[in-house]
Amino acid sequence: MRNATLLVLAAGLALAAPASAQCTGTVGTDFQRVTIREINAIPQANIDQLNAAGQALTFDQVSELTVSPLDGQRVEVSVVILTNPLLSGLASANDGIPGRIHVFARDTAADTDGVEGMGVQIVDNRGDGSIQQFFVGDEVTVCGRVGFFNTIQLAPESISSNSNPRGATDPILDPVVIATDDIHDAYQVEGVQRSQVDWSVFPDFVNQYVRFESIELVQGIPASANGRPNMLFSTSGDDTTIRSYDTSVCFRNDRATSYFPANQEPTCNLTDFVPPPTGIVNVQGFLTISGAFDAFGSTIPSGGAFAISPFESSDFEVAVAPPIISIQDTGIPSPSGAPIEVVVTPGTQGNTIASVVLNYTTSGNATGQVTLTNSSGDTYTGSIPNLTAGQFVTYTITATDNQNAASQSSQTFLVVDGPVSSIFDVQRTPDGGAGASRLITASPIAFDLDAIVQTVFQTGNRFQATIQDDATLGPFSAVLLDFGSTDPGLSVGDRITISEARVAEFRDVTQLVDVVYTTTGTGERYGPKVVSTALFAGASGAEAAEQHESMLLRFEGGTIISANPDAGQGTGCANDDCGEFTFSTDGTAANQLRVDDASNGVPVTTNDQVTPGDAVVFVQGILSYSFGNTKLIPISVADIQAGRVDVGTGPGERRVEIASAFPNPAGDRATVRFALAEPGEVTLAVYDVMGRQVLTLAQGTFTAASHDVEVDLRGLASGVYVLRLQAGTAVDVARFSIAR
Repeated sequence: MRNATLLVLAAGLALAAPASAQCTGTVGTDFQRVTIREINAIPQANIDQLNAAGQALTFDQVSELTVSPLDGQRVEVSVVILTNPLLSGLASANDGIPGRIHVFARDTAADTDGVEGMGVQIVDNRGDGSIQQFFVGDEVTVCGRVGFFNTIQLAPESISSNSNPRGATDPILDPVVIATDDIHDAYQVEGVQRSQVDWSVFPDFVNQYVRFESIELVQGIPASANGRPNMLFSTSGDDTTIRSYDTSVCFRNDRATSYFPANQEPTCNLTDFVPPPTGIVNVQGFLTISGAFDAFGSTIPSGGAFAISPFESSDFEVAVAPPIISIQDTGIPSPSGAPIEVVVTPGTQGNTIASVVLNYTTSGNATGQVTLTNSSGDTYTGSIPNLTAGQFVTYTITATDNQNAASQSSQTFLVVDGPVSSIFDVQRTPDGGAGASRLITASPIAFDLDAIVQTVFQTGNRFQATIQDDATLGPFSAVLLDFGSTDPGLSVGDRITISEARVAEFRDVTQLVDVVYTTTGTGERYGPKVVSTALFAGASGAEAAEQHESMLLRFEGGTIISANPDAGQGTGCANDDCGEFTFSTDGTAANQLRVDDASNGVPVTTNDQVTPGDAVVFVQGILSYSFGNTKLIPISVADIQAGRVDVGTGPGERRVEIASAFPNPAGDRATVRFALAEPGEVTLAVYDVMGRQVLTLAQGTFTAASHDVEVDLRGLASGVYVLRLQAGTAVDVARFSIAR
């Protein structure tokens, strides 16, 4: 490893003006006034443990051992802003204000103490956009809490300007020039070279502003299905690599004009960023641990190395590169052969394009080659002959310049003849396994699709629904509709006809947006489909999950496995509790499935009301996926009949309880005993396994005591039933059966 020395800024520079207090209260009691270096100073014992783990290190250990020693504490710091807040692009926006704005900064103490350990990522989730008033070079005082989400962060409570902006040439704004092996160690894992943070320098480099000069772009992946490119770099002669991360809108390609305040869209967002496939570049940006996902499989563990986030367009400079290929969205090719259109530009200034050739293979085993012709400017077009509706077509375009430098870009699409008429065509993948829809386009396409509305719900301020068009509940027959902040006015059981929509992917879930539809009738929804959690576990679990994506599913029986699977994972949720729990229909941890509180009808505290080992009566909802996990999204708490789902109290504060139902199994009569901790209005009812209320046992005002209710069951058939007791917002459930 090179012995890199971080740039120490010369003494004698103009010092920052004394900052007025920003935190309220008393220093040392209500908050601490610290430097960023103190925030980043993880204990030496943690560093030793990380280094000792070597290639056996897990991402959970990374999350546990790189937390700041000041985590959760209220602090005050003085910093210089290094990135334009308008370029932050990691969170969804509402009226031009992202719900979470990421800004990188450097402690003003770096003037005299050097920049080692002085980088910080300010993550402002207040949602008011006030941080957008600041510019690069502004000195500010921040009062906030030290936090953690994959890496050390600072969540501001308030920020004030010190009215002392730094000039563009101030050394405190300069990046530190390094090589990849200054920050990473190399490992050989089953013959594959992988990188990991050199944990000894982690406190110095986390959130640090750095620059790599004449670094090799090992692989550049252009816009994927969700529009986000990826890049992998390595310093010449090094065994270590570093990947890119797209914190900035300049490198994402997925933010519309509406994402920004009126008339403030940055110019870099007006055109897509397309990295060359390989080449020599200069790149600068900010170092973070950006999560366990690694598009290249280049780190050990996955995500266990720094990623670099360039911010401005000028932070990425191409020195030498082969041709750059950009496949244009021309809609869905039809059997008659709609044109394939690509833009090919020389990667190196002065070179010219010599040839652009397309090689293709269809799912019908046809192969061939087409030479694309230069139709105008940098645009090349051509058509694949003799296509058949329903086929998947995979093609690779090879562009070669006059110096014989070549690059390739591949694409797979589904051939559709006319308007899309089935969800199967929207959802299915070439091999039936996990993957994105092949109908994703940048603009709406024609549909002629009839379907039944299965669910209607809200996630935050977004209105969503799921539809299904197959009464047999076959694979790839359901899809999510996203209406943004507009209420579509749909109801469960509505039959709709979609005439136009845009197919998109969000967190690896296919959805229809910009939907144009008419309601043609009302009735009953399909299903739900009854399955086991084991279906989504093991080697074939991902394939089954893809085939059931957005489908309304029901799981009967089983056991709660974990009340908080995110505990200790460094999720960024409050106390590492994201409101999820897991259960398994066969009671085994190997087959557990997550239950997500994404629907507004399921409070985030719902998982506080279950305990590992609790019996599950049933859980139902739509199957989804996010942050690396297949998940079930119940629409309301009525979809969760497990343990005691008591949405009105905190953990352990049971305000209502069904003590017993006896005899169990019952015959024609039974007694139900329940207890109240306080008086109030009570409803005690019986539901069948389909979730339908079939009998009301008690309704009215009851005292704080134990109560017995005699039940006449002669009108009910033999089978399994659910007792549901509700007092105010508190709920308890229990299962019993009738046998005659």
